[in-house]
Amino acid sequence: MFERSMNCKNCGEESGKYELCKSCYYDFEDELIDKCKCGDYKDSEFEFCYNCYKKLKSDKPQRKRNISDNRIKGRLAESIVEEMFISMGYRVFRFGMENTVPGFGDSLPRKGDVANEVRKMPDFIVVKDSQVNYVEVKYRTNGEFDFNSYYSKKGGYPYKNAFFILVTPKYIKVQKASELEKGEGFIFLNKCKDFETDKEIILKYLEFCKKFFSNC
Repeated sequence: MFERSMNCKNCGEESGKYELCKSCYYDFEDELIDKCKCGDYKDSEFEFCYNCYKKLKSDKPQRKRNISDNRIKGRLAESIVEEMFISMGYRVFRFGMENTVPGFGDSLPRKGDVANEVRKMPDFIVVKDSQVNYVEVKYRTNGEFDFNSYYSKKGGYPYKNAFFILVTPKYIKVQKASELEKGEGFIFLNKCKDFETDKEIILKYLEFCKKFFSNC
């Protein structure tokens, strides 16, 4: 007799004989999710899961209890990249799940292709003249980001034409998602022909990276 497959207790996807699917397991390992007092999984930044907070019948959004160092560094890197592109003459629009669908992560199902695409929406849309690009920002202290290893744990990356900006204490690099998927490495932002860049402006914002991240 075949053993019945379980569904992930966090997102509802099929998880074999395990409580969590592979993607949610790595989120748990990275302390992005943890368990609520009721036993259900939840975003680690909040005290209660969606159902428990709903029972409190509060008319206010749930406040965050914890914020990880990695999330703070990531958001700071996003701000640096946003201001840098504005300085280079781009119009920058905040995209991403947190900005376009606020509350999605804490209140709606994780299961399904659409939910997966929403959760992986790039951080920004940058526009200059007729040029429009998706931009996703990643901060890494050691300067290493293995695209395929990272997203194979999370069901792949759906925005093949998005550009990944890798921010480190020493440099700012870029590469297209489709190229990273092929195993290509990152290149210096000022060498990327897909963007109109200004080396002096990039160096100016690199100084902010050194200032804020050098002791991380």
